[in-house]
Amino acid sequence: MLVHTKGIAMKKIKAAAVVTAALAGVAVATAPAQAHGATVDLSRNGCEYYGYSDHSQAYTWKESGSCSGHAWLRVRVNGVISSWYHDPSAVRIDAVSGASIQVSDHKSCADCSYKNIWHI
Repeated sequence: MLVHTKGIAMKKIKAAAVVTAALAGVAVATAPAQAHGATVDLSRNGCEYYGYSDHSQAYTWKESGSCSGHAWLRVRVNGVISSWYHDPSAVRIDAVSGASIQVSDHKSCADCSYKNIWHI
């Protein structure tokens, strides 16, 4: 469900799969990653766009300028990549309780390349 709140599109992502690895019959587990946030600069043609994410939420937003592009965002949660979501000004995705964002992908137009933020 896509819900607009205070100008930010929000999408709750539920973990669709739990990934476990086995090597020679031995299960390999990883320790939970520490929470940290990071940003990326997506600015182009005189317009300022930015992306931010940590383990629980991700945002892409247009800070200023008159470009016609949208803020675009998708995330990977527990190994599952979401669809792209976009909005003329800002988009936000929150991971549901117990899930963790592993990677967020941010871009400033449909045909632009994206920048990602890794949390693993």
